[in-house]
Amino acid sequence: MKTKRWIAAFFACLAITTFANTTSTMAQTKVAIVDVGLIFKSHTSFEQRLEALKTEAEQFKSVSLQQQQQLMQKAEALKQYQPGSQEFKNLETKLAQESAAMEVDQRDKMRSLMQQEAQLHFQTYADVNKLIATYCESTGVQLVLRFNSQEMDPRNPNSVMQRVNGSVVYHDPYNDITPQIVARISQLNGTANAGVGSTR
Repeated sequence: MKTKRWIAAFFACLAITTFANTTSTMAQTKVAIVDVGLIFKSHTSFEQRLEALKTEAEQFKSVSLQQQQQLMQKAEALKQYQPGSQEFKNLETKLAQESAAMEVDQRDKMRSLMQQEAQLHFQTYADVNKLIATYCESTGVQLVLRFNSQEMDPRNPNSVMQRVNGSVVYHDPYNDITPQIVARISQLNGTANAGVGSTR
């Protein structure tokens, strides 16, 4: 019986020691937070390239609408021919081929634009991650958590759910390294992003 009590006491002490060591390790880990969304919005090069893609997409959409209208106008010519006649069949075949070719071109273009946008986001995120890693290595930060610095808007369900489902519940403003990363990006872009925050 005494042996069982001794073993139980031993494991209890071991559990307490393990918890204390874990807590001590966590307390020694230097943690920072960063608002990646705000960094992207403050990234002038990214915003310019994204805006260029949006403009290209809008222009392509406008051209596509014009092509569709032209195709509809050509289709009106079918009324001049008797359905089933050779002229009707020839024009109908030609219009079907033009319509199919136009749809293929539109799908290819939209696929290309989406791939370019995805590549832009990927490359920018990779660049931002490198900047964060470099900053953390130079300042001793060992863990970075992503968070959203936007204030929660009770009138906006999306805003509320983003904050409720967020990983960061509380943070010391000193741990927010977003301004430092934005400042480094601004230096690389040769621009000044005012109003984001001061570096420490």
